[in-house]
Amino acid sequence: MKSRFFTFILALVIFVAIIFGAFWLRLSANEATVSLSEIPLDRGLQGGSRTGEEVAQLPTLDPTETPVNTFTPIPTITNTPPPGASLTPTASPTPRPENTPTSAPTPVIETFDELDPEQLESEGIPTPVPLIEMPDGVTNILLVGSDSPNNEDPETSIRTDSLLIASINREEGTASLLSIPRDLYVYVPGWASTRINTAYAHGNQIEYEGGGIKLLKDTVLYNFGIPIHYYAQIDFSGFEGIVDSLGGVEVVNSCQLTDWILKEPGLDIDEEDNWEMFTLEPGVHQMDGFTALWYARSRRTTSDFDRGRRQQQLIDAIFDKGTDLNLIAQAPAVWNSFQETVKTDMDLGKALQLAAVANSVQENGIQHLSLTRGEIEGYTIPESGASVSRLVPDEARKTISRLYDVSELNQTARSPISVEIVNGSSNPDLTAIVADTLEWFGLVPIISEEKVEAEEAIQIEYYGENFKGSYSNLVSWIFGVRLGEIELISGKLAPYKYRVVLGDDYSACRNALYAPRG
Repeated sequence: MKSRFFTFILALVIFVAIIFGAFWLRLSANEATVSLSEIPLDRGLQGGSRTGEEVAQLPTLDPTETPVNTFTPIPTITNTPPPGASLTPTASPTPRPENTPTSAPTPVIETFDELDPEQLESEGIPTPVPLIEMPDGVTNILLVGSDSPNNEDPETSIRTDSLLIASINREEGTASLLSIPRDLYVYVPGWASTRINTAYAHGNQIEYEGGGIKLLKDTVLYNFGIPIHYYAQIDFSGFEGIVDSLGGVEVVNSCQLTDWILKEPGLDIDEEDNWEMFTLEPGVHQMDGFTALWYARSRRTTSDFDRGRRQQQLIDAIFDKGTDLNLIAQAPAVWNSFQETVKTDMDLGKALQLAAVANSVQENGIQHLSLTRGEIEGYTIPESGASVSRLVPDEARKTISRLYDVSELNQTARSPISVEIVNGSSNPDLTAIVADTLEWFGLVPIISEEKVEAEEAIQIEYYGENFKGSYSNLVSWIFGVRLGEIELISGKLAPYKYRVVLGDDYSACRNALYAPRG
């Protein structure tokens, strides 16, 4: 059994990795000034290959390439497990972090209660959203991905093109992620109704008290009713470096993804000939930092909603990779490296408090939330004619409130819905793809070693007296069948609730935008 000390340090480093390492990308940093939509499409992949060459695997980074941005690398993390049941401490002293941990209190959040609703209405300003009741022991962190246009002051021109809220419940040992669309049309306090990704730059331009990040926090509070205690921001090169320092991450891709990609890392992004079309097929992929960033940034053939899902997926992958590594001897060095890579207003003391629940978060899983159809709607800005999205307040609040509702995550509070997956297809990756989807929605996959040849696209059995509490709507959507096609097996015990046999005609690509709630 690992020592308590090892468990504590491992939890620290994993949680630092998920909060300070993954959060989040400079997703639009160094975008090509050439319009990629003008590049002839016949240069792209045909049948899963790059122009002029077959693509047998993901592009890999040449370690001798010079990166575009400077990144202070994290010391190499080894993947060698300890030789026995306990760790043998090294004779050489381990450097201590420069920061001294302190038991930092959670910041006090100012609200907008003093504003006069009648005055706001007379001035055409929407009233602030009421605070969502927040349980004790919750810490909310705003994860910021930014884009600073070339040759401009990054502090006054930056666009926060990726925004996620991470809510950690220290008492329940759970975590939730909520993606915010970058083009969401909201009211920025003291300014105007505009895209949420412009609040940061405006705050810096007008020298808002607390800077652009404070105005962005206030904007989230005003429009979502969610107080933000801390923020974390990471740039393009920092994200690539962190993924590469972990030795890459494993990502399960369920739908074909096609977009432009640099032919090699480090090429001039302004040169049109340096780009080519690349297709990532469904399957289990080992991604380096370059490919992981492409995966998170891609938006040519998918929606902003799907991009947010892939960003959350990479957070999960980084979190999972951290649990597989023996990081005990490198914890202080990792912490110090992050200080030069990530902007944050959280100190080491608070990070240690959050790290203590990392193991519980891994056991319970992470709740993934996004604003979907019916909760946001398309809107055209009258002055400019630009197309944006805006909240449907009553519907959106249902999802936003779930940020704190972790009852379905806490394994001690419910019986898990387990699903045995039997692969009767010729695709060896199909069970892994399906298992990843099940875990995403809080179900427990059990991959069977049984060898069968399925005669149908899919066969599903449910073991129980009735479908009450079975999440049958969600299961039927995941597997693309009608409820009536799920066979009810009553009076028979089984070590799982569902048994699913997959055939060659089954497609695991599901649009999560249409996933049923509950």
